[in-house]
Amino acid sequence: MTDFQQTQNIPSHRIRIFEWILAILGTINCIVIPVIYLISYYSSGVIGDIWPFPLLYFIEITLLGLLPLIALGMIGNDPISKWLGVPWTCSGILVAFVILGAWTIGFYFIPAMITFLITGILVDKRLQGDIALHIIFFVSAGIGQAVFVLISLLG
Repeated sequence: MTDFQQTQNIPSHRIRIFEWILAILGTINCIVIPVIYLISYYSSGVIGDIWPFPLLYFIEITLLGLLPLIALGMIGNDPISKWLGVPWTCSGILVAFVILGAWTIGFYFIPAMITFLITGILVDKRLQGDIALHIIFFVSAGIGQAVFVLISLLG
């Protein structure tokens, strides 16, 4: 039996548990990193300098981290769920933060980006989802977030 055939025999409930573990780890990352940065800003006395940006980004990232958990709960075993693309979209948005914030906070969101992407792939594999469409969600969300961030920096 080849390795590929062995991976096809993994029970669906184990894959589902792994999806939840990855989503929870990504969510924790999206909550803890902004909190650590807020504590750092507060302790250095520059808390007033973070409004509106980066505080709005911190709020966005924290809320964004909750979406894959909500999506997994809504998807269940429904192969036509409208929530299938949410982990992909969240990962794409985090790509923009990882790239544009690479010299500051972005590097710390790589684990969440990867865990949400793997979660999306696993869900699509388990439910025979449309991976090509979800790659478009991933890329579009990343581009959209990057444009939003760049426009906010200019304005």
